[in-house]
Amino acid sequence: MAENEGGSEQDDVSFLRTEDMVCLSCNATGERVCLAAEGFGNRTCFLEGIADRNKPPDLAACVFVIEQALSVRALQELVTAAASDTENGSVGKGTGSGHRTLLYGNAVLLRHQNSDMYLACLSTSSSKDKLAFDVGLQEHCQGEACWWTIHPASKQRSEGEKVRVGDDLILVSVATERYLQATLENEVPIVNASFHVTHWSVSPFGTGLSRVKYVGYLFGGEVLRFFHGGDECLTIPSNWSEEDSQNIVVYEGGSVVSQARSLWRLELARTKWSGGYINWFHPMRIRHITTGRYLGINEHNEITLIHRSDSTVASTTFYLREEKDDNKVMLEDKDLEVIGTPLIKYGDSTVIVQHIESGLWLSYKAFETKKKGVGKVEVKQAILHEEGKMDDGLEFSRSQDEESRTARVIRKCSSLFTKFTKQLDQIRTSRRHSVMLSSMNLKEIVMCLEDLINYFAQPDAEMEHEERQIKLRALRNRQDLCQEEGILNLILDAIDKITVITSEGYLVSLAGEESGQMWDIISNYLYQLLAAMIKGNHNNCAQFANSMRLNWLFSRLGSQAGGEGMLDVLHCVLIDSPEALNVMKEEHIKVIISILEKHGRDPKVLDVLRSLCVGNGVAVRSSQNNICDYLLPGKSLLLQTALVDHVSSVHPNIYVGKVQGSSMYLKWYYEVTVDHIEQASHMPPHLRMGWANTMGYIPYPGGGEKWGGNGVGDDLFSFGFDGAHLWTGGRKNEVFRQESEPYIRKNDVIGVMLDLTVPSIEFTFNGEKVLGCFRDFNLDGMFFPVISCSSKLSARFLLGGDHGRQKFEPPEGFSPVSECLLPAQQMSIDPCFHFGELAKGVLAGPLVEQEDPVFVPQPIDTSAVSLPHYVEQIRDRLAENIHEIWAMNKIDEGWRYGEERDDEYMLHPCLTQFERLPPAEKRYDIQLALQTLKTIVKLGYHITLDKPPNRIRSIRLPNDPFMQSNGYKPAPLDLSQVSLTGKLEELVEKLAENTHMVWSKERIQQGWTYGLNEDMDMIRTPHLVPYRRVDEAIKKANRDTASEAVRTLLVYGYILDPPSEQHDDGPTDDLLNGRANYRTYRAEKTYAVSSGKWYFEFEVLTDGPMKVGWARIDAHPGRQIGQDDSSWAFDGYHAHKHHSNQVDLLGRKWHVGDVVGCMLDLHDRTISFSLNGELMMDAMGGETAFSEVAGEAFVPACTLGLSQRTRLAFGHDVNALKFFTQCGLQEGYEPFCVNMTRPMTFWYTKDQPIFENVDEVENSPIDVTRIPAGSDSPPCLRISHATFETLEKANWEFLRLSLPVTCQTVFIDETEKERRWHEIRVRQHRLRHEGRNRPPSALKQSMLESGFTMSDIKDLQNGYDAVEADEVLMNKANGEKGTPAIPRRGSKMARAASEMDIQRGRAGKEKTPQPDGKKKERGKSPFRHRVPDKREHK
Repeated sequence: MAENEGGSEQDDVSFLRTEDMVCLSCNATGERVCLAAEGFGNRTCFLEGIADRNKPPDLAACVFVIEQALSVRALQELVTAAASDTENGSVGKGTGSGHRTLLYGNAVLLRHQNSDMYLACLSTSSSKDKLAFDVGLQEHCQGEACWWTIHPASKQRSEGEKVRVGDDLILVSVATERYLQATLENEVPIVNASFHVTHWSVSPFGTGLSRVKYVGYLFGGEVLRFFHGGDECLTIPSNWSEEDSQNIVVYEGGSVVSQARSLWRLELARTKWSGGYINWFHPMRIRHITTGRYLGINEHNEITLIHRSDSTVASTTFYLREEKDDNKVMLEDKDLEVIGTPLIKYGDSTVIVQHIESGLWLSYKAFETKKKGVGKVEVKQAILHEEGKMDDGLEFSRSQDEESRTARVIRKCSSLFTKFTKQLDQIRTSRRHSVMLSSMNLKEIVMCLEDLINYFAQPDAEMEHEERQIKLRALRNRQDLCQEEGILNLILDAIDKITVITSEGYLVSLAGEESGQMWDIISNYLYQLLAAMIKGNHNNCAQFANSMRLNWLFSRLGSQAGGEGMLDVLHCVLIDSPEALNVMKEEHIKVIISILEKHGRDPKVLDVLRSLCVGNGVAVRSSQNNICDYLLPGKSLLLQTALVDHVSSVHPNIYVGKVQGSSMYLKWYYEVTVDHIEQASHMPPHLRMGWANTMGYIPYPGGGEKWGGNGVGDDLFSFGFDGAHLWTGGRKNEVFRQESEPYIRKNDVIGVMLDLTVPSIEFTFNGEKVLGCFRDFNLDGMFFPVISCSSKLSARFLLGGDHGRQKFEPPEGFSPVSECLLPAQQMSIDPCFHFGELAKGVLAGPLVEQEDPVFVPQPIDTSAVSLPHYVEQIRDRLAENIHEIWAMNKIDEGWRYGEERDDEYMLHPCLTQFERLPPAEKRYDIQLALQTLKTIVKLGYHITLDKPPNRIRSIRLPNDPFMQSNGYKPAPLDLSQVSLTGKLEELVEKLAENTHMVWSKERIQQGWTYGLNEDMDMIRTPHLVPYRRVDEAIKKANRDTASEAVRTLLVYGYILDPPSEQHDDGPTDDLLNGRANYRTYRAEKTYAVSSGKWYFEFEVLTDGPMKVGWARIDAHPGRQIGQDDSSWAFDGYHAHKHHSNQVDLLGRKWHVGDVVGCMLDLHDRTISFSLNGELMMDAMGGETAFSEVAGEAFVPACTLGLSQRTRLAFGHDVNALKFFTQCGLQEGYEPFCVNMTRPMTFWYTKDQPIFENVDEVENSPIDVTRIPAGSDSPPCLRISHATFETLEKANWEFLRLSLPVTCQTVFIDETEKERRWHEIRVRQHRLRHEGRNRPPSALKQSMLESGFTMSDIKDLQNGYDAVEADEVLMNKANGEKGTPAIPRRGSKMARAASEMDIQRGRAGKEKTPQPDGKKKERGKSPFRHRVPDKREHK
């Protein structure tokens, strides 16, 4: 046992190892036989004769793989452990054990290669020996039934020795302690497990180690295709038959290269090492898989397929040659009875096939023939020729395991059903069922049908997604292969013949007998097999989408045997082939309803009726109406349906989020309390609260847009808690144990926390923290508090402060969400989605979201601005005047000069001449002036120098109190006489706004965030808001500072020319934050009118953009009415009329409370509108808004803008029409809904992403190429762009269908994403650089073998510059950011000397380290005074 692995090359073929393939043969029956098994339909083993060389044995059924080898003790431990696994529901399967050398005394597990089942001692006994058990196959290896111990049959071998190839041995069942025996019973060879010993000889078929080492080489027994010329393969024609004229072999291309009829198996003409390497001159047979026949030669030297019983060595043996010559080589036996050497390789070696006996070469002849529906086609028939052609070389392509197995199933089915239908024909001819009972084994047919049904069964819905997709893809391939080979037609033929025989009464005498029960089972299984073969396969189901096949289906529904099974077939057809719905007639629906009346409420019948009503997600009105007409009237039928509570979602107008560089605080808390809760239906009340995201939480009525949910946590954009479970993505996880529902009761308080720094969402239940949270979710978009609830439930948001006092204190570091309200913002609670008050006829447009929930300051970037020399000359003067104005204001506030700064005594050392300021402070003032000048230039203003004034006046200030102890008295320039034009006032406003932006950006970089109140500890301020929301006092201070700077320039003789005006007349966008800013409603098409004169009213409830009018039923659903030629509209907000995207004047502007009358005259083909009973006229004075209205059917329609509301009156109650009697009744118009009581159904605009067929787009630059599946790869879609190389920053992706996706547990941020992309670029650059060191052809060949196309290689070559080094790329990724603009002193960005900073400085909580520790802050907050402080440190 020590030598388990490894060994010499000679050991590989001299001793048996696990994973080796063997055949067990013996002479116990009087002739040489092999142990064999079918595994499909028949589980019992049998003996295959191998003595007759002219009758080739089916060695594929005789091959067993030694899967495991264990000592008896190890086996007992394994069985004990497996028994406990079985109790837990696991299914036993072999695990393999590498390539362990087999020893005598080992217990082995033998797996049948064809069926993947295990050789077992069964519990049944069909032998005359009552102590014997049957030997067969079973699907699992649980227990000891599948284990056999190996003992030497010769005294020359002993226990513990290695088992040699060709040894005689004895196999003993571990479970029953009986020998594997071959014997004769009634002159028939059988195999069983008995107390009689049989010596079995191990005939090696192939080694597992050799197949692992040389995976790409040609072995005996493998299933493959012969490719000729690269695009056609050796196959039989689709109309092949046993007749001499049709029994031919051809070369064919196209779809046949993936069909089963092109599969062949190479069988070496020997028993020993039949699965070894196929070498040159090795005699072999070529077997066609689906027919089971051998490629051979007849008496006329013609290629044909020969039946196995007639396949002599002389007629069916070939060998492979490297080249054509006249030398006939016959290998000796010693050269044949070896495993061989790996020589011939798949896809690489070109071979020529030669018939051994005749010496003729496999070649072809080409001729033309007529094909129905196609015309003349060229046919290449395979022939044997003395010389052949130059292109007779063939290449091999190995088939997939699934293909070869399905091909064997096809052969089994074809043989079984052909024989079965022939016997059915004999019953009708002889009128005696005993003919068939004596020649057919009905049990075998039943078992075969059971295996077929399981073979085509759908994968379990509970499987992992990737595994299930793989199994579904394999199932589709099986169904397609069987359909292409005509198995579907054989099944239909068998069903027809059984139906006829049963209806003619030939099987009446079998009623109550076992044979009669077998017939019933076979009939039922045939229908189930038919349903299994077409289920989920559109191509197979589409064969029934014609009147003849559909009539055939319904004709079988009436039969008692086929009714239930045929319902399954019909249901599959209607679900997977909606085309069949177009062929359905009233008679078909009557047949289904008659079954319902005959057999009662059958769920399958109801499923079929349900599938008739909807096709491809669209209601089939004709079928619905027929079902209602023929099923409901006069029937006391209880219609059962699953009612679902309507759930609504509401949220406050509060939005928070994490945005780089924003002022948003990142930790928020709110509470929800329940005031009343009551169960209103069979379902428990729905109540969830949490956070939702603006990127996708749109709870449409009847289901959300993403995952089909309508509550918090039903999609991937919301995260909710229902009192016991956390919800997201439609899935729940229990985190808080509750005894019963409802989980949240009256007066309970749920706390909801959002921490965007982690990120995480946590909850509390009555102050107790819930042990569970959401973490690491996507931070794109904005988050808002949300509640979703059902009817008869009342809950309140407790948002903090005046908006609901919270019952519990927010956790440390968290802030009530009410504190994120912007100044002057009104709190409101809005539904997440609503149509309005439908009961009152009120419709509403889309809701408005907050426009700027996040403030990200974006000051003007002046880093690239260079000033002219004459402009820089004014820099120092501007800086000096800024200092003088600052000093004047400081002294006016009570400050005095002092050597050291003292805030308590209001002493400041900077109250001195500009020239005497410390260098740092002087440089600060100069930089501030320079940035002001650059900002003016960046805004587009041109600074030019006119003649400077001769004398510039300064303000004369009194000595008291402005004269300081150091002799300094401020002397700012007198700017009182300078006036600003309108353009310069605009400049002042822009400078003031930029001042706020610069200050805000500096504050945010220091860690400050927005808050309702000033908070020094939490470093929050109410001034980090968009400029239009800033306090007016601050705006005035900023404007005054900017105005003084501009007027200073004007005083010194500079001229500021404004930029030229530019107007943007581009089209308006119909999208706001990715959502439509309008909603179009129209009446359902069934209410359309095609004649007459009709009237309805439109009442204006809000003063905003709306349109009303008429539309054809084919109007585009995603547009506003009036934008195309299918709708006509009046826009009273602008007093315009719209049609075909053309706008003209009409009438006057409407106001809230006005009523618009909409009139459609289909006699004269006109549309008119009235306002409060008065007809509106166009610019020419005409009362007709639109004439020559084209179309057949029209419905009312309207388009509502954001937050707009209207009330529609259609005349259900004529008295509800306010102005119908004044304008409409006298003209002969009728209310649109006259004599109607039910409210009218509306359709509304709902845009969703769709796939578009690029082939239908004219001049589309996008090219989509389908790449079929390979041996180890699924099908792919390659998406490319025709002008990719000419586009800048083009970002195209390569998509793969059914791509298994592995999701990480956390999302990556943008920085990490950019880092990974850069690593990919660096790696691509390095590989491309290395590729230049080898020949280009070798590089391209390597990439082509890796799956790239030539277009991909060209795209990669154009991606990057070849000389760019890895270091350059890395430096680019980690490069320094641009230097931020120096803030303007006197602005809020320089406001670090405010009182809040002073207090923080006293408390020792200074956030930003300063270069000079001796400097102190000075001054007051600019929020209270006109001129802000300028220096933080002195």
